[in-house]
Amino acid sequence: MVMSKDKQLKQVLNIMDTLLDATEHLSMLVKEKELSQSIFMFSSVVEGFGAINRVLTPAQTKSGEEGRREIEQLLLMIAQQMEQGNLLKVSEVLQFSLIPQFRNLKRTFEGNVQNENLDLNVTIGVYLSHANPRDVYPDARINALVEESKQQNTEVFFFSSEGVNLDNKQVNADMFIDGKWDKVIRPFPSVIHNIGVSPRVKQSITERKLRRKLPFTSFGIGNKLHLPKKMIQYRKFVDLFVPFKIATNKTVVYDFLTENESAVFKPLMGRQGQNIYFVRKRGNRYHLLDHRKDQIFNQSKFEDWINSTILNNKGSYMVQRYINCRTKGNEPYDIRAHVQKDGEGKWQLTKIYPRIGHSDSILSNISRGGRTEKLSTLFTEQFGVKGKQYERDVQELAMELTAHLDKIHGHALDELGLDLAIDENGRFWLHEANNGPQSTYHEVKRAVNTIAYAKYIAENGLYFTNEFQKEPYVKGQFNARKTDLSTANLGNQLRIGMLVDKSEVNNLTVACAYVAKYENKHFYYFTPKDIDYDEMLIRGHFYENKEWIPRVVSYPDVIYDRLRLRGIKGHNTVYEELEGIPFTNEFYGNSISKLEVYDQLSSTGKFNEAIIPYQKVDRVREVFHYIERYGKVILKPEIGSFARGVHFISQLDNGEYFVAEGTKEKHYNEFSLSNYLRELIHKSTFIVQKYIETRTIDGQPFDIRVHMMKNGNGEWSFVNNYPRIGIAHAVISSTGNGGYIG
Repeated sequence: MVMSKDKQLKQVLNIMDTLLDATEHLSMLVKEKELSQSIFMFSSVVEGFGAINRVLTPAQTKSGEEGRREIEQLLLMIAQQMEQGNLLKVSEVLQFSLIPQFRNLKRTFEGNVQNENLDLNVTIGVYLSHANPRDVYPDARINALVEESKQQNTEVFFFSSEGVNLDNKQVNADMFIDGKWDKVIRPFPSVIHNIGVSPRVKQSITERKLRRKLPFTSFGIGNKLHLPKKMIQYRKFVDLFVPFKIATNKTVVYDFLTENESAVFKPLMGRQGQNIYFVRKRGNRYHLLDHRKDQIFNQSKFEDWINSTILNNKGSYMVQRYINCRTKGNEPYDIRAHVQKDGEGKWQLTKIYPRIGHSDSILSNISRGGRTEKLSTLFTEQFGVKGKQYERDVQELAMELTAHLDKIHGHALDELGLDLAIDENGRFWLHEANNGPQSTYHEVKRAVNTIAYAKYIAENGLYFTNEFQKEPYVKGQFNARKTDLSTANLGNQLRIGMLVDKSEVNNLTVACAYVAKYENKHFYYFTPKDIDYDEMLIRGHFYENKEWIPRVVSYPDVIYDRLRLRGIKGHNTVYEELEGIPFTNEFYGNSISKLEVYDQLSSTGKFNEAIIPYQKVDRVREVFHYIERYGKVILKPEIGSFARGVHFISQLDNGEYFVAEGTKEKHYNEFSLSNYLRELIHKSTFIVQKYIETRTIDGQPFDIRVHMMKNGNGEWSFVNNYPRIGIAHAVISSTGNGGYIG
C-alpha cells in the first residue's frame, strides 16, 4: 500500500516533533552532566534522523543533500565529543547548530516551502514582570528600540505580567503606532526581550509560564559572590578576581584589614556604586571614605560602624582588596566593556570605554558623578607608546572572558557589562560582570544588537535556560530528568488528578480509581512533592492490580483537590503552578469560613429563620452579652471541622459559668472566664451563637449531617444523610468519646 503525500508529510512532521523533543531533552541531560542518560537519548536522536532520512527526498530538505550532510557531520561531532567526555562542547553544538537545523527543517515542511528560507514575521515583546518597561527603561532606550525595530522589519511592544492572558495567548501592551503610543492587544510575541533579570527578585508565576511557551533573550547570572564561585569551579580566569572575603563577622573584617591594610566593602546585591566604602587601617585608626565623604574612626567607633552597616544584615557585604587603578591625575578609573550577541548569535564588543571618577573619590561610576572619554585617549595618556598594546589586550581579554562566561552559563547569556581594572604594575583585574549594564551614551548601538539577537532567537526557535530559572531543589522533590520511572501512555482520554497529602491516600482514593476506570477515564493521585516544576511533569500514582504504581505523567485535565491548602502559607507554589487547570473546589484553606457562610445566607434574606443567631467575636464582652441574652451559647472557631475548639458556655444560678469543650468540663467565675476567652480570641477568630438543644428521647444530644456533592450533570445530589449522636451527659453531639453515627 502506497502512502498518500499528505499522510507522508504528516508522518514526517510527527517524527520531526519527536526528534525535536528528544534533542531538547538531550540538551537538558547534557547540561545536567548525566552522561549515561545522554548517550541513551543521543542514540534515539540518531535513530529519529535516520527515520526522516528514509522518508525525505533531497528536494524536501532545506538545502538538499548539503543540508543532510551538515546534520550528519554535527551528529558525528557530538558522538566524538561524548566519547571524550566533553559535555560543554556537546551542549554548544546542540544549542547553536543541531537544534536550529532541526527547527529549520520542520518549519520548511510546515510551510511547504522548497529551497527557500522562511520569512518569519518576528514580533518582539519587551517585558518586565512587575511593571511596564516603559515606566522603567530610560526614554532614550525605549526610543532606540522602537526605531531599530522598524529598521530591522520587526514589531516591538512593551508589557508586564499584568497584561498577560495565558488562556488566550495574548498581551495587553504599549505600542508606538503612527507617531504616538497606543494601548493594543497582541498575540504572544515571537520572542521576549526581558529586563529586570536580577536573582534578587523571585520570578513570578506568569514569567515562569511564559518562559515555557516563548523564547527569552536574557537570564540572571547571580550576585557578586556567584560569579567568582562559578569561575573557581571551572578554574579558567580565576586569577582575574580581586581577593575577597564575605563579611560574616568582625574577625573576618579585622583579619582582612591586618593582611591588606586597605580594603573596599561592597554589598553583594549592589548596583551603580551605591553603599561602597573604602577603609584604610593606620595603627589604631581607621580612615573611611564613602564616595567623597571622609571620616576617621577610633577602634570603638569603627566597631560600631561594622555592626550597624556591614553586619546589620549578616553576609550581605564582601570585603575586597583595594586595587589602585588611578590616572596620572590621581583619578580612580576602570574600563567598562559592553558586549552583546548579534543577529548571528555571535558576541560583539558594542562599546568599551573608561569610567573616570573624581580624584577625591574611590568610585569611577558615571552615575556617581564620574566622566568618560575615548579608551585610546586615556591609554595614550597613561601608558604612552604602550597604550595601543594595552587597548588591544583589554579588548581581547573582554571577548575571551565573555565567551568563557557564556559557556559556563549554558550559552544562555545575551549581553554583559564587564568592569576591568589595571593596577600600577600593569596587571588586569575583573571587578565584576553584570547582565544589565547601563548604556547612557550608546543606546542606539545597543538597540541594533538587542533587536538583531531577538530576531535570531525567534527565527531559530532557541529556548535557553540556566540554574536561576529552575525551581530550587527540595529534598524528596520529584525530578523527571533523573527518574527511572516509565511514562504513562494515556492517549486522549480525560485525565483526573487527585491532589492529596501522602497521609490521605485512603479508601476514597481507591474508590475514585475504580469509578474512573468504570467511566473510562484516567485517574491518578499526586502530592506536592510529586511535581517537577521545571519539566511540568508529575509522578502520578495509578491503581493497578490493587497496587499504586508510580509513572511519569503530564499535568491533568482537572484536579480533585483533597489537599485543601489553597491560600495557606507555604503551599502557594503548588496552586500557582497548577493555575489554569480546573479544580473541583477552589475555596481557601481546608475548611470554608462559617462566618462567610452565615453572612452570605443572611444577605439573601431567604434563610433568616433557619440561621441560628450568631456574631463574630472581637471582644470578650460580646460573649457575655450573648450569655445574658440566651443563657446558653456555643463559641466555635470561624474555620475548622468537627467539634475541635467548640465550647459550650452557660451561666449557673450561683453566678459561675460552666464551660464544656469535648469531654473537658470546668467552672469559672467571671474574671477567670474573661481571661480564658481573651486568650482564645487572641489566637484565632471565633463566632458566638445561641445554643440550640436537640436531644433524643433518651436525652442524648444529636444533629444531622447531610453530605451533598455535585453530580455528573453539575447538579447537587445527596451522598449521605445521618444523625450524629453524643453521649447522654454531653452538650455537643460529637461522635468521639463514646458518641456514634446513627
